[in-house]
Amino acid sequence: MATVGSLFINVKARTAAFSKKIKGVRATIGRLSKGFVKIGKKVALFGAAMATLAFGTLVVFLKRGIEAVDLLGKTASKLGITTEALIGLQLASATSGVSVETFNMAMQRMVRRVAEAALGTGEAVNALKELGVDAAQLAKLPVDQQMSKIADAMENVASQGDKVRLAMKLFDSEGVALVNTLKGGSKALEAMQKE
Repeated sequence: MATVGSLFINVKARTAAFSKKIKGVRATIGRLSKGFVKIGKKVALFGAAMATLAFGTLVVFLKRGIEAVDLLGKTASKLGITTEALIGLQLASATSGVSVETFNMAMQRMVRRVAEAALGTGEAVNALKELGVDAAQLAKLPVDQQMSKIADAMENVASQGDKVRLAMKLFDSEGVALVNTLKGGSKALEAMQKE
């Protein structure tokens, strides 16, 4: 019996030791779970912050995109040009280093000056005569075609100084910026627009 008793005591001692180890493991698992919960909350908080930031950025981009489309439509309407033609000319001018704002202002001034020249008045009358362009016929064309006709006529001007002078008469102070845009005539403009 002593053997059974010592076996019982031995099993009881081992069970107690095992129980103590299990309690230690449970305590460690409990601490780890609390740590993981804290990390999970921080990750969730970080994820929520990142999602909020991403959503805010998306809203800003969408708003700017809508504003850009609205501005494009309004500019095209003011100039009497399709938005597609305006975008093409803007990209052609950007390729030659002209900002969209500068180009849009130059186009507004060209439209006004061509209309004035068709009436026989304004800054562009003599410039168009010098280029061999009939102002009344030019004024009847869509704006993008007016730009093409002017670009073709500017190709026949030999002196760079004369190109700058004539561009100033047609586009006002923005004309200097457009000298390179007009280079190559309507074919170069069309090629840049297609790109």
